[in-house]
Amino acid sequence: MTTFTQGLPDHYILFSQTPKAQEQARRLFTRCTMFLAAPLLGLGLFGPTFLGGLLFCLFLGLLALCWNTWNSWQKIPFAVNPSHPLMELDSTKKAEVMIRLNDGSWVEAGTERYRLIADDLLSGFNLVALDDNYTILGYFTNKKTIGSNLRRTMALLNQALALRDAHNGVEDTIESARERETMDYGLLSRDWPEEVELEDAAGPIAKRLRGQEQQNH
Repeated sequence: MTTFTQGLPDHYILFSQTPKAQEQARRLFTRCTMFLAAPLLGLGLFGPTFLGGLLFCLFLGLLALCWNTWNSWQKIPFAVNPSHPLMELDSTKKAEVMIRLNDGSWVEAGTERYRLIADDLLSGFNLVALDDNYTILGYFTNKKTIGSNLRRTMALLNQALALRDAHNGVEDTIESARERETMDYGLLSRDWPEEVELEDAAGPIAKRLRGQEQQNH
């Protein structure tokens, strides 16, 4: 995490360390624990059998997915200052947001909301302001597609910017920004994609074992 926050001013707080984000992190940890407990219970029941081997593979797959989800959540690439509403401190000082670009540099967020546009030269996406000129803030990610994690990141970032503007008394132009986003790739989901991914990965075997465990209690 030290490398991830290098260059970030000391008084800024990563999104993942804000109270609301930590609440979600606790829910995510609980959910991961439940999914990992199901195949472990099955291993205890079936032992070194073929089904036990399948459950062990399921456990390893879920463990890798949980770790990747947790790591992605902890490294959502923007930060806020203590006056931002996400910190829940009721401060009257100016709220600010900083964004981490792909090269590790931290830059101050502008006045507009943002979206991703494919870079013409590099394999990845630029972070672009939703203004009349689609001003490029910088090269944001080298990922080739906009998956659930990137959509979640953009939704959270734009929500943080909307909260910042509301706190600072800036006129909210988010509706026009949403209209432009909708024309390009649809409204961003408010759900947490990683939770759905965990449920899908668990599969029917783990879900059945969870049901058996609940009946035993």
